[in-house]
Amino acid sequence: MPFFPIFINLDGYRILIVGGGHVACRKAQQLAEYTRNITAVSPVFTGDFQKLKDRISLKQRAFSYDDLLNADLVIAATDDGELNSGIYRRCHESGIPVNVVDCPENCDFYFPALVKRDDLVIGITSSGSAPGVSGTLRKILDDRLPRHAGELLSEIGKLRKKILAEGGRPAENQEYSALIEHFAEEIEGVFK
Repeated sequence: MPFFPIFINLDGYRILIVGGGHVACRKAQQLAEYTRNITAVSPVFTGDFQKLKDRISLKQRAFSYDDLLNADLVIAATDDGELNSGIYRRCHESGIPVNVVDCPENCDFYFPALVKRDDLVIGITSSGSAPGVSGTLRKILDDRLPRHAGELLSEIGKLRKKILAEGGRPAENQEYSALIEHFAEEIEGVFK
């Protein structure tokens, strides 16, 4: 069954990444755009992790199951399948959502392939069955989606906020509807 796509505010979530390799680093980079409450634990970190040291907490040591006591969301990204499975079991026993990389059956959530233009965020997933397909679609969308799409969205958002503050209904506002139509035309034009 496919996973339900959800966008979540990560403020207040304590995120634990177990692993220090390239895959763990990619997950950390992706998460660091949305929160600073990230801890990565590993005896060794790739050089790219060092670039994140001002944005996440790096604990250069072996993982301990006690690390899970301070986690609300866990990514198991080690090259030790037995350890990853153990993390999965403990997280399930504790009710902590976990993502075990490269093991879709041990994931409570997936990382979508993202296309981002300011506040406009498009997430693509194959529900773990073919991440390469998600990545290919992400590249196509990223190449074609206008760079200024986020700015257009921001204009629409400001107008919506103003209409609501004045007691109006955005769906009934002609200027608002016209801006959305303009946005749609800009987007449709690049996909023809």
